[in-house]
Amino acid sequence: MMEKVYVVEDMAVARAALIQSLEDNNYDIAGSAASAEKAWSEIKSKEIDIVLVDINLTGEHDGIWLAQKIRSDCNMPLIFLTAYGDKSTLDQLKTLHPNGYLMKPYNEPTLITTISIALRSFYNPEPSKPAKDHSIFIKNRGLQVKLEVAKIQYIKSDSNYIDIYSEEGRYTIREKLESFLELLHCASIVRVHQRYAINASYIKAISNTTVFLPPVRIPVSKKYRKNLLSLLDH
Repeated sequence: MMEKVYVVEDMAVARAALIQSLEDNNYDIAGSAASAEKAWSEIKSKEIDIVLVDINLTGEHDGIWLAQKIRSDCNMPLIFLTAYGDKSTLDQLKTLHPNGYLMKPYNEPTLITTISIALRSFYNPEPSKPAKDHSIFIKNRGLQVKLEVAKIQYIKSDSNYIDIYSEEGRYTIREKLESFLELLHCASIVRVHQRYAINASYIKAISNTTVFLPPVRIPVSKKYRKNLLSLLDH
């Protein structure tokens, strides 16, 4: 069955290109609109599986208003389209619990991967599993510190040292990035750049060259991009 996508984008050329990409990848277009008002009048009465919403729309209301309406009255996933990746914008979007972000300009593989993940996580969520204590000990300031691997957000390399950014704080240790990733042996932590590795669980948005782990932007190099997209598509 082809999933039905509704597209809200006020730029006619961008809207047409987006629709074409969706149709080329076997998605059914449930409808499209250039304004939040028209979109809302149609979304209420159509059978839709997912909505793609541009934040900055012409007209009386913007994409945030539309997303609030969808969240209040409908049960369907939505993905934001935005050219703005600043912290204030992303913080505002997070309050609406979107099922994904697409940072402009985006390419077709990123678009399709983001939609696929959003649909799968919304309609076919994985059953919760008992948490496993996957931890390691690292030497930090003369102490052996227990580091919970799942709480690592990203890792930055600086020659023979790495900075580990975790929910519990920042740690600096003497280690090569490649060697540390082998030690972690964690499928969700993937290298995205010569100097960076990220925990894919913390990704909030992706552009062609950047991943966003608010409030941080991490560069993605061409060499590692394919592996990242492959991980997200599983």
